[in-house]
Amino acid sequence: MPIEVDSEIQVLDRDEFQSFAYQVMGIIFSAHNDFSRLIDETPFKNIIRRRCELAGVLPARREVEIRLSHKHFRKSYFMDLLLGHALMVEAKTVDCLTPAHEAQAINYLLLTGMKHGLLVNLRTPRVQKRFISTNLDSVARHRFAVDAKRWRGVDDASVRSREVVEDLLDDWGVFLNASLYREASMCLLKGSQSGSVRVPIFDGDFQAGLHDVFLIDSHTAMSITTLTDGITEMEEQLKRLLCHTSLRCIQWTNLNHHDVKMATIES
Repeated sequence: MPIEVDSEIQVLDRDEFQSFAYQVMGIIFSAHNDFSRLIDETPFKNIIRRRCELAGVLPARREVEIRLSHKHFRKSYFMDLLLGHALMVEAKTVDCLTPAHEAQAINYLLLTGMKHGLLVNLRTPRVQKRFISTNLDSVARHRFAVDAKRWRGVDDASVRSREVVEDLLDDWGVFLNASLYREASMCLLKGSQSGSVRVPIFDGDFQAGLHDVFLIDSHTAMSITTLTDGITEMEEQLKRLLCHTSLRCIQWTNLNHHDVKMATIES
């Protein structure tokens, strides 16, 4: 299986989720009131897990593994807390919750098949909470269309990169984090899960410095994004970047929900 979770998963409807989340939030508020908001994330999570167990919220598990695979690529994520096989709680100790934290939580919901989850921040004077939800299931995430009218197979590496990305989408579906598709693609293409290479940036003949790109061969870079707006502006920025390097082109894939567009950006 390309996606495996180290736990039984029960999917709650909205009413079941709200009832369960209300109970768990009471436990979280109690822990936050009893302990300094300045303590680190790990002890806070362990306290919440233990108090859930004492309250009969069972099983209460920490660091539940989600395993992804595709050919020889392997990656694991770990949910902070999974309660009663049904409620995911992602707990942070940060100045403020950000869209990146919400995106991480949604990513876990999509991978596990759950519909609802809870994101909390324990650093602030009052607990910040976000109810995270998605209507997508695996079938919906595999319902996508690829538009490659503006893509060109300029070299063997480009052809191979398109094959790899399309294989990943067929296996995992869409809506997951761009970094995951990028990391898997570079592993499958180059044998490295980072794949980032620093290339010179030029202002005329002057080399201004170096910039990280994902090279699929010595003159071709790859970019994978998940933009839902600002797509035209991103293409313009990629063109500007390309013009100040010695690269030939950037093979760009944008995953806009169910619409996948592949384009070859040339200077």
